Formats: sequence, C-alpha cells, structure tokens
Amino acid sequence: MNKKSYAEVSKGVKLLCVNSDKFKTNCIKVDFYLPISEYFPAQNVLASFMGHTSKNYSSVKAFNSKVEGMYDACFDTTVSTIGEKVRIRFSMEILDDKFSIDENSISEEAVDFLIDILENPNATENGFDEGFTAREIRFTLENLEAMKNDKRAYAVSRLRELMCKDEPYGIDNKKLEEGVRNLDSKQLLDAYNNMLQTATVVITACGSINGKMITEKFKAFADKIENRSPAILETIFVTKADEIKYFKEEMDVNQAKLVIGLRAGMEDANDNYFAYRVMTDIFGGGPYSRLFLNVREKMSLCYYCGARLIREKGIILIQSGIEEENYEKALSEILNQLDIMKKGEFTDEDLNSSIIALCDAFKGVEDSPVAVCNFYSSQEFDEEIVSGEEFAKRIGAVTREQVIECANRVTVDTVYLLKGEDENND
Repeated sequence: MNKKSYAEVSKGVKLLCVNSDKFKTNCIKVDFYLPISEYFPAQNVLASFMGHTSKNYSSVKAFNSKVEGMYDACFDTTVSTIGEKVRIRFSMEILDDKFSIDENSISEEAVDFLIDILENPNATENGFDEGFTAREIRFTLENLEAMKNDKRAYAVSRLRELMCKDEPYGIDNKKLEEGVRNLDSKQLLDAYNNMLQTATVVITACGSINGKMITEKFKAFADKIENRSPAILETIFVTKADEIKYFKEEMDVNQAKLVIGLRAGMEDANDNYFAYRVMTDIFGGGPYSRLFLNVREKMSLCYYCGARLIREKGIILIQSGIEEENYEKALSEILNQLDIMKKGEFTDEDLNSSIIALCDAFKGVEDSPVAVCNFYSSQEFDEEIVSGEEFAKRIGAVTREQVIECANRVTVDTVYLLKGEDENND
C-alpha cells in the first residue's frame, strides 16, 4: 500500500511524497505554477530550452549523456495550462536505488541534477545563450505549426480562443506565435527569473524515495532565490452562457470538425466535481455514452463524437468529426442528447456503465510511479488529496438526481465549425 506524506518545503514550495517499494523505478515531478500572462510565449520556449542544455551541461550531447548516465533515466520538460494557470514541468523517471551497482543513490543524483539545471541555466546576467535561444524559438514555432496541421487540435484551440476571448484562458494563438517569433535572449532570462520568484512550486515524488532528502535539497534551493513572492493563482469561472455564439472557418480539411463549448455551471473546480464527472461521461464518455451510441452509431452523423469536462475552468468540450453536409443534423442531435440528460431520460444502465468504467479507471491509477505522480499532481489545488480508491468510492456514490441537477446547470456557449474551403471562393 502506498504511504503519502506532505511537507511545506519553503514559502510557496510543497512536496507530496508517495512511498512504495513495489516499483522498479521512481518518479519525480517539479511543477512551477504561474498565472497566464505576457510571459506565456517565453515560457513555451523556456521549458524546451531548459530541457536540452544548462550551464554545466552546455551541449546537447553533454546534457543527454548526463541523463543517460543515471542508468538511462527519462527526463522531460513541458509547458501547459491548467485552467488559467501555466504549469512548467520538469520530470524524471529513474531506476530505483536498490538496482544501483555502485551503491550510490540514483534518486539523490537525480534530485541534484534537477536542482542544478534549475539553478544554473545556460545563461549570463545579460540573457540566455543566443545560439540555443534561436534554436529553441525555431523548435517552438515548428511545434505551433504542427498543431495547425493537426486539425482536431486546431479546432479545439480555436474554440477555446473564441469562447473565452475576454478571459486569460482564451489564448490568442496568432499573438502567441508572434510573441515567440519576436523573443530575444534577455526576455527569456526575464521569464526564467519571473518563474523562480513568483511561481508556486509543487514537487511530487513516488517510489522508494527519501522525502527528507528531497525536502532538504529543495529548501536549500528555494532559500537562495532572492525577492521570492509567489503570485496569486486564480481562475475565472463563468457559470452561465447568456447566448450561443456561432463561428465557421474554412481550411483545407478532408473532414469537418464540429466543436461545442458548454459552461458547466461550476463555481470552482471542486463544485460537485464527481457528479459532473459522471454526467459528462454518460453524455459523451466511453462507447456506452449517449453521444457515441446515438449520434455516431445509431444515426451515423459523425466519425467520432465525445465530451470531456475541463474541471479547472468549468467547461465541457464536445468534439466531433463530421461531413459538412451533416452539420445541422449533428448539432441538433448533440443538443438533443444534452436535453435528454437534463430531463433525466437516460437509463439506469447508462448510469451504471459510466460509474463502473470510471471506478475501474480510478482504481488503476496507482499501478506505476508515473501514473501515481500524474494522479496526485492533478489534485495539487484541490480541497483535499485522496487516493484512487477514494476517488472511485465517491464516483460510486453519485446518484441519478445529482447527475440531472448538474446537467440542468449546463448552458451552450459557443459552436465552432472548421470546414473545407469553398471552391467557389477561388
């Protein structure tokens, strides 16, 4: 059984350690949380930059050799948004110490490496390394361009931008790309200093790993940072859409993408979360869901159709791939299925299938150290941190009445269609 411990490492720095001796590897994730701000373009480049070079491992070859030298460890850096928080993540998966052939602590070496790259980026007081800055800007722009080529991801990003244009969550992708393109090494250094000084830092570790060692080392790291003052992390929750907004965009696509944004009615991320999770799953989760069985299978109006709850923002996102001529019919039937949820006309089998599937998923979240870290780190800002078994228990306690109540709080906000280019416009 996994044993959890918590520690307040320093101001705005906390550690969740999940100790278990059943795994062959350990996992450590260091998350820096900041508000979405003007630093976002630089943060995208910064995460990539710090994942490839540092002052003490200034070439890609030296950097990779160091990682591989820790018994072929896996190291990764990512940047993402969680609600209206930016998360810059540094993560490592390493072999458990008991497999070390020289009796040195692999986990301690990994923690030292993480702190070293955080403390000592490949930069001077004037800015990050110019050559690597140009390289990472190019890589980031290529990744943004790749997202445009993934029409499914592009449609979701456009829906988000249009639906939440007056909220920090509604990131303008053109401005993001322009911001990345115009970055310089000094701006990258400014973003780095802002990260150290204003981020809330959450460290999640899993395996047979020494929590005291991690606490002491990260406390020493945090205490060196001058002028540290963690920023307030808030997210705007819009509980109701006043009207439905419709958008259509043309692009060279073989299959039209219909994306619908719903305001769930949640006042915060913990507002009736478990009931909302079941409601969304019955509506558009697995192959047992209303959208899959009716819109896709029974009526053949789409190639795929599903819904997911973005709890950190109180939004339900519906994605569907359709033939353009089926737009009106597909949209009408999707909204009809939402009305069915509101009227409570779903079956007991619908409810039970969803609960069983969700419970099985949550019961399996502690099967690997990476899965454990991902599961517990996803609760970093919840009212309480609970196990997968407890999650399943709370899902299992959701009633039909709670599901109907949640469905009736849902309003349709934005409908976005990405369709093929009209040849008549040429």
